[in-house]
Amino acid sequence: MKEKMFNIRQIVLTIIFLAALSLMGMITGEKYMVAVYGAAFIIISGIIFLFVKRGQRHSEVSPQRSRITRIVAGIVLCILALITPLLLVLKSNVINVGDEVTPVMIVITLAVTILFIGLFALAVYLINNRGEGFAMRALGYLIIIVASLIPGILMSRFDKNTSTIGSIYYVALAVLIMSYNGINLLTPKE
Repeated sequence: MKEKMFNIRQIVLTIIFLAALSLMGMITGEKYMVAVYGAAFIIISGIIFLFVKRGQRHSEVSPQRSRITRIVAGIVLCILALITPLLLVLKSNVINVGDEVTPVMIVITLAVTILFIGLFALAVYLINNRGEGFAMRALGYLIIIVASLIPGILMSRFDKNTSTIGSIYYVALAVLIMSYNGINLLTPKE
C-alpha cells in the first residue's frame, strides 16, 4: 500500500511540475505557447523516463556509454540554462529593453546569467560539501539570498511591472533547475 501511494504521489507531483513549467509559455504573450511548452516538457520528461527505465532493465550498464550520455545531457542542459535569458531578452515581449538590443546588452545578460548560476553553485557547494559547521551553511544561505535578489534588481531598471518581475523569477527558476541538473550530470560521482 505504501508503494502504491508513493507512486501516485510521484505521478501527481510530476504532473504539477510539468504544468507549472508549461506556464512559461505565457511569457511569449501567445496563449497557445502554454500548450507548446507543456508538450515540449512532457516529451523531454518522457525521453528521460525511457532512458532511466531502459537502463534499469539491464543488469550491466556500460560505464563508458552511461558517462557519454551524462556528459552530453549535462552540456545540453547547461547551454539551455545559459541561452534561456538571452532568448527572453531577444525574442520575447516580456522585457521592454528598448527598440534595439545591442551586443553589449547580450554580453551583460550572459555575464549576469553566469554570475547567477555561479553564485548558486557556490552556495550549494558550501552547504552540501563544507556545511559541517554553522558558519559555512550560513554563508551558503546568505549567498542564496543575495543571488535571489539579482533578477528583481536588474529587472526593476527596465520594467517595474509585477507580472514582468514575476516572469523573470519564473525564468530564473528554470535556469537554476537546468543548470543544477546539468552541473550534476557533468561532475563525477563517487
